[in-house]
Amino acid sequence: MARALALAFMGVVLLLLLASGCGRSSLEPETLDLGGAPACGPSTCPNGCCDSKGVCRTGRDVRACGSIGGRCSDCVANGFSVCTSSRVCGRDDPSCSSQTCLGCCGVDDGRLRCLSGTEPSACGRSGAECSDCADEGRTCDPSTRACGSTRCDSTNCDGCCVGDKCLPGTIASACGAKGAQCDSCAAGQVCRSSIGGGGRCEGTSTCGPQNCGGCCNAAGQCVTGNDTTACGKQGQQCEACDASEVCVPDGQPNARTCQPQQACGPANCAGCCVGNQCVTATTPLACGRNGQACKTCGPSQTCDAQGQCVSGSDCNPATCSGCCVGDICAVGTQQTACGAGGGQCQNCAGQNPQRVCQSGTCQLPACGPATCPNGCCSGNTCVVGTQDNACGPTGGAACTDCTASNQVCQGRQCITQCGPSNCAGCCRANNTCDPLGNSNSACGQGGAACADCNASGSFCNGLVTPRRCNNKQTTCPAPYGSCPAGVTTPIITQLQNVCSDANLDTLTAACADGPNAPACVTAVAALPAACKTCLAPFNHPFSQLTGLYACAASSVSSQCRRVMGCAIDCAETSCEQCSSASANQCNTLVNGIGGQCSGFTAAATCANPALASGLCSQFAYPNFGAWLRGVGDQFCGNGP
Repeated sequence: MARALALAFMGVVLLLLLASGCGRSSLEPETLDLGGAPACGPSTCPNGCCDSKGVCRTGRDVRACGSIGGRCSDCVANGFSVCTSSRVCGRDDPSCSSQTCLGCCGVDDGRLRCLSGTEPSACGRSGAECSDCADEGRTCDPSTRACGSTRCDSTNCDGCCVGDKCLPGTIASACGAKGAQCDSCAAGQVCRSSIGGGGRCEGTSTCGPQNCGGCCNAAGQCVTGNDTTACGKQGQQCEACDASEVCVPDGQPNARTCQPQQACGPANCAGCCVGNQCVTATTPLACGRNGQACKTCGPSQTCDAQGQCVSGSDCNPATCSGCCVGDICAVGTQQTACGAGGGQCQNCAGQNPQRVCQSGTCQLPACGPATCPNGCCSGNTCVVGTQDNACGPTGGAACTDCTASNQVCQGRQCITQCGPSNCAGCCRANNTCDPLGNSNSACGQGGAACADCNASGSFCNGLVTPRRCNNKQTTCPAPYGSCPAGVTTPIITQLQNVCSDANLDTLTAACADGPNAPACVTAVAALPAACKTCLAPFNHPFSQLTGLYACAASSVSSQCRRVMGCAIDCAETSCEQCSSASANQCNTLVNGIGGQCSGFTAAATCANPALASGLCSQFAYPNFGAWLRGVGDQFCGNGP
């Protein structure tokens, strides 16, 4: 019996020991487990921003506002009052202009606001209208507050885009294909690789306590849970705190729960107060300490460690969105000068262990052969390696910026770009030169990009310089709308007797090769003025039909004269800007099958009986000179 009791006691003790080793004790501090993701950046936080601790935030909090894996901005500390729906710091400014706004002006939530101008969705400076760089697949350069020159879209990215970076699009934190914006899969989903590159989120969202230490948002995604717009923990549904509440930060009682906001003052704020918001990292736009009200420093002033506005260098948070090296504002993305928000630059390369500059902070390297087998590393981000500004072979090596040497990325290598300096024809999409550039599938000249005229149902027009698809040019031929009212081919009076037989005889031989032959031009110029004026309606190449229609006008109906006049007006308007060498080709083009004047030309066949034989027929004479002599005798002379 005693032995049985002893065994039972030992079993209970063993059970307790096993129980204490399973799961998490209520005495253990709660940790946020979001899957052991690498350093925060575009590839791990495409739908939010990275705070100073390297945590991916939703980017919608007024104290942590931002997007596409960039560094979060403290809107309050930078003189702003809201984090907009576009995840940009801003403030209401009904008269937003260069006088009131260092950033850009945009309408948000139905109000005109001054926005910071450093985010891709609202980029700009000096009170100009904000530009949406993200909509164009580009990012916003925070140092210039202008959209970058490189872009990411379906034309150069089989994966997905975060700003101007093309990511493989095959991981749950950055999933997508065909140049669409990367998205984060919901908890429980996987990013399934797609044929042709990239991936898509598949599976049922199962965000909950079993896989999320933060909170689950409406999209089923697990987020950190320390934002006022998404507050929570232990895999519960995220809560949006009321305007009078805050989401308590980690490390404090009731962490990641909405609690009434305490009045900001000396008792709870070492920095300065903007309303009930405590700003600890003071800036020239919110300067002070010991819980006093924040004040705005004057131009060229900085906020010192004592919370006083003092005269300082020209580089400060008000003048520099990158980081400061003395009074020089650096971009903030270099290894030896890394930072953001006008703070002092850090030397990531000089730290031990060496770090990389990512989102304005020095972070431990995360991109390399082990984490980026199918691309190259742009800083700490694994990208596809096929973009001009991030080019490189697979295997996780460092990407090369081809644009720095005026090259392009092709086959994951930087090569010289096809252009005016090395291509007389046009440049194909694969960066090779079509030396002629005169085909319908590759039309262009002077090193411009080849155009596929077939795709728009057009053809390559070689009459214009430079060559282009006919539906894209406006000179030779020029567009022609409708025939103006009143246009017709007039009836010319016959037997005007203003040209003598001698005058007309000189034209027979001189104009045998056509009206543009030098001998004909000279002979016509020497005619008496009245004779020259009378012959002018007929002195046109047969291909232009003008002279033929003028001759036939007296033999056809008024309706026929109308369509003949429209045919001539259409051809002349279409081809009047062509060079003399291209004019005949242009007439043939616009009057031919499918040409813009072909409808009028077809209707003008009503004149065919008069043009088939007799006086007006070109076929009744051996050459143009003989035709002009015969027609001239009937209309401008005294008859045959």
